[in-house]
Amino acid sequence: MRRCTHKRLARGFSLVEVLVALIIIAVGLLGIAKMQALLLADTGVSRLRTLVALEASSLAASMHANADYWAVAPTTLPGNLTVTIDPSAATTVTSAGDNNLASAISAALGNPNLCELGSGSVPCTAADMAGYQLVQWEQAMANVLNTATTDIVCAPVNNGITEIAVCTITISWTENTVNANRQEDNNAAFQNQVYQLVVDP
Repeated sequence: MRRCTHKRLARGFSLVEVLVALIIIAVGLLGIAKMQALLLADTGVSRLRTLVALEASSLAASMHANADYWAVAPTTLPGNLTVTIDPSAATTVTSAGDNNLASAISAALGNPNLCELGSGSVPCTAADMAGYQLVQWEQAMANVLNTATTDIVCAPVNNGITEIAVCTITISWTENTVNANRQEDNNAAFQNQVYQLVVDP
């Protein structure tokens, strides 16, 4: 009696299997690349927002240091005090009856060292110091984000005992973001952002 033995043939991967595996790996790598792009974009956006918040805090600190102007001027004006800082048009001031600040800003633009020791009129008046600080702050802000527009609105508020000045710093800018998928609106790549800080000088 003859015994039949079936010999198993050694067999490797077919070309189709290799191609399917390569496609799966390629799709996975594309997904990882997209996630890294989103991560880098989010890191840049977070950094920018942090710098804007720090610059707003810096301006608030300057206003606290010069309370002789910021805490008094809005309460003596017939309306609100509004300062608009736009790097594309330099520092411009729209004031409600306060021409002192407008002249102080013009003087500080003409002489960046206006209130520094050894130059200009030292000591400066409170309005001169406010104008000088605004110009200095604008130049620092332009290095961080030169497309931002800053509005400072100060108004007298009655706290029940006396009238105090309250200022609102509003920084507006356009931010470039990365879309996560195709379903997102293409216009969403550029989003308007606003950062607001209320200061009681």
